[in-house]
Amino acid sequence: MGMVLFLAMALLVLGGFTFLQADPAAKYSEDPIDGVDSANVAEAPARAPDPEVMKEARQKKAAEARAERRAERKAERQAAREEAKKKREAEAKALEANPPDPPTDDLWMSIPALGLWDQYVTDTNDYSAMDYGAIKLAPTAFPWQPGANTYIAAHRLGWPRTGSYHQFYNLPLLGMGDVIYLGDANGTTYVYKVSGFKEVAADDASITAPQTGRDMLSLQTCIEDYGDYWTMGPNWSVRYIVQADRVSVLPNAS
Repeated sequence: MGMVLFLAMALLVLGGFTFLQADPAAKYSEDPIDGVDSANVAEAPARAPDPEVMKEARQKKAAEARAERRAERKAERQAAREEAKKKREAEAKALEANPPDPPTDDLWMSIPALGLWDQYVTDTNDYSAMDYGAIKLAPTAFPWQPGANTYIAAHRLGWPRTGSYHQFYNLPLLGMGDVIYLGDANGTTYVYKVSGFKEVAADDASITAPQTGRDMLSLQTCIEDYGDYWTMGPNWSVRYIVQADRVSVLPNAS
């Protein structure tokens, strides 16, 4: 009986050992990578790029390139404008410091606030010439000369059917900052702004003298008395003067 039990136990142990040897899970359970032999497993094929993603990437890159080109062109245009502006400013500064002498002494005057445009100004000391229009007193300098006090006189009433008629009638209406233009035979324009007013006796010639540090223009007409701007004669004993300072010199636009 004891021998039978011994044999039965031996058969049971031998059967269990054989079962474990035949179990695939048991066979690979000792593999360090969860029972999978990585050397014998084929790699998965690479995934093909998404066409829509690639299209969006190309479009984004193209848009960025266009934006960069626009920014470059904008910067170039801005630099060109700044360079042109500097050049114009340098030319204007040089012109203002040294206007070129014109071939003749001809002058034209425009005063927009008085409705006067392209009025010819004769360079003379002959006051009778005022019967035909404004005159520049000959001893005073021309606007293209440095430190000038260009002195122009005209009648208030003047003579009908001539350039003198009511030419400076409204001169007392000019105000501070009003603009006056003088032009020469070169086409250069001298721009002045009203800066002051004077009333002097008829024989006071000091008002025609140049003033240190100023390039200026003086416009003279007659008034009846000091502070009396609208009594038209008969004495005309006081000279009314509008003074203006030069603010710029403009080259011939053509």
